[in-house]
Amino acid sequence: MKNVIVILGPTAVGKSALGISLAKSINGEIISADATQIYKGLNIGSAKTTEKEMQGVPHHLLSFLEFNQPFNAFMFVDKATKIIDDIISRGKTPIIVGGTNLYVTALVKNFDFAKSGKNDIPYQSKYNLNYKLFALNYTDRQMLYEKINLRVDLMLKNGFLEEVKNLKLKGLTTEMQAGKGIGYQELLLHLNNEISYDYAVEKIKQHSRNFAKRQLTWLRSMENLVWLDVSKNLEENLNLIKNKLNYFKNK
Repeated sequence: MKNVIVILGPTAVGKSALGISLAKSINGEIISADATQIYKGLNIGSAKTTEKEMQGVPHHLLSFLEFNQPFNAFMFVDKATKIIDDIISRGKTPIIVGGTNLYVTALVKNFDFAKSGKNDIPYQSKYNLNYKLFALNYTDRQMLYEKINLRVDLMLKNGFLEEVKNLKLKGLTTEMQAGKGIGYQELLLHLNNEISYDYAVEKIKQHSRNFAKRQLTWLRSMENLVWLDVSKNLEENLNLIKNKLNYFKNK
């Protein structure tokens, strides 16, 4: 049985940093499970991990799709499972990191897509996969909301509006799946003179907080999930994950 580690949690909670640190300590590679980070050019607003932040850790399913192309859970399961098998075949550990809980649930629960009327089924792993789920969260909800608000401010300071302007010039619209992402949709509406800049920023923060609530509600319904406290230092959470993995390995 091969372990696949999954790191979940609400937006702005620090999933990527934990995933990278874990990958470095256990010889892992990261598979992104994020419905916006899949798109080329959607970088700042999706909080996409930069090459410098990756610290040499291989990342998969980032920036592989043009923004006018659709993507869904079926496609994610198909691609992610192939990558998982490849990582395992090279003696490394797959680590799934992301906030699109539908993608992760479809993968972990092995959804029967054929029953949904699809002609094909996703690629089936040749390994017996053992998913180990961890979720980061703040014990204080208000701290999470403050972190979300601060991150939106930082994104805007780092050129988020310019990013959306450039994408709009290339054809991104709110009708596209990529253009419906939080932040992208609001700034596109502003650039279309439908809402003011201040109102757009207010809505980005509000929609991000609402998204975090939905993410947490979904996570609380998931089975066999180990919660990690963001207020603990990174080393403590890494040790907790590794101790849990040793426990599962020895069972």
